Amino acid sequence: MTQTTGVPLIDPARLAALDWTDMPKLLGPLEELLDELASSPTWLNDAFDHVLRTPELLAQCERLQELDRVVLVSDKNSDVRVRLHLFTGSDFDRPHNHRWSFGSRLLHGTYQHYLFGDYDELDTETRIGTPALVREEKAGSGYLIRHTMVHTVASPPGTTSLIVRGPAEKDRFVVMNRDTGEAWWQYGQKAEKPEDQEKRRLGAERVEEIRRLLISQGVIK
Repeated sequence: MTQTTGVPLIDPARLAALDWTDMPKLLGPLEELLDELASSPTWLNDAFDHVLRTPELLAQCERLQELDRVVLVSDKNSDVRVRLHLFTGSDFDRPHNHRWSFGSRLLHGTYQHYLFGDYDELDTETRIGTPALVREEKAGSGYLIRHTMVHTVASPPGTTSLIVRGPAEKDRFVVMNRDTGEAWWQYGQKAEKPEDQEKRRLGAERVEEIRRLLISQGVIK
């Protein structure tokens, strides 16, 4: 899977073959892919090199409220992306669903994972109760989650994970504040104003800084 001139980081046919409509069927191939990426001694480092020399990918790397997100692979045909998440230690994350389903593999650190339930018709008027399931995610653990699942995580700074996200199923998702009862729609990057996108971009210096952190953690050998 190493990047060489003209050769993709991951075979696009492999990404296109992932069936995001059938979660039980998807689990095996997605776990196999994450295993390979996480255990490769060179893949992550090559992927960071690829990001730093690919302006389109670098422009997608951004800072969110709770984490920094590095887009390592973005396949236009399948709309599948591979991302590195670095949690920055912000306050307790707010419950939310997603625009897409995804698989995750924790590379370093730990976090508490709170799952509230599956909501096919979630909107800003929906009120959720207490978590139905609480998990402690540790380095090496992972999960596959459907875009309709409402969840949130609480993580110390420096926790890193690898994400494979599927095609977008909708153009917006719901974020909630359980303390106030407030809920609002949030949209993907394409719907944002250019000036707002610019404010959130990590830039090459921060991406390189994240790579150095992964080296210090032993995630990149």
